[in-house]
Amino acid sequence: MTIRPKTTVHEVTGEEVECWVADGLDDALMGYGEQGQHTVAVYDYDKCIEIFMQRDGMDQDEAAEHMSYNVTGTSFESKTPVFLERFQIENTPTEFATQQHKCACGKRPAGWA
Repeated sequence: MTIRPKTTVHEVTGEEVECWVADGLDDALMGYGEQGQHTVAVYDYDKCIEIFMQRDGMDQDEAAEHMSYNVTGTSFESKTPVFLERFQIENTPTEFATQQHKCACGKRPAGWA
């Protein structure tokens, strides 16, 4: 898996922006987001898993391990792509935050309503 710089045109402002993209995962690209002062590519995590399973013949466990080690384990500081894992229907953000993401002090992490 190669993550490389790409110049794209911001759809709203029309400005050219540079971000890092993952080669071979174009079908999983959801769009672009802002992280600090940088534009980052945003990918659908589950779609990436599907691509590895269909394209590369991996089973689900192999694809998940590949994502963890070769894709999401790669870091380019603030330009690293984001791989979005969607909530399941039974796990709304509030339920998810209260069940799994409370810190030791009992508060939700910053950004959670």
